Amino acid sequence: MHPALSIILFTTSSGAGYGMLFLLGLGAALGLLPTTRGFGLAACGLALGFVTFGLVSSTFHLGHPERAWRAFSQWRSSWLS
Repeated sequence: MHPALSIILFTTSSGAGYGMLFLLGLGAALGLLPTTRGFGLAACGLALGFVTFGLVSSTFHLGHPERAWRAFSQWRSSWLS
């Protein structure tokens, strides 16, 4: 099995981002994280950056990457919805 690089980047980056958001929420609820605003903004920004990078990299796996905007603009008519 030889998965495409875009799929590897998608799964690792988005998984790391969502996992980081989950752990940040859990740590904040249990009082284990610093309560400074800078830490919260930096940690959430980094996690959302991972998620965004992963989702953008998934569009490069499409057959025609130049048409990736259609997947986002026509979500109501998608066969997945």
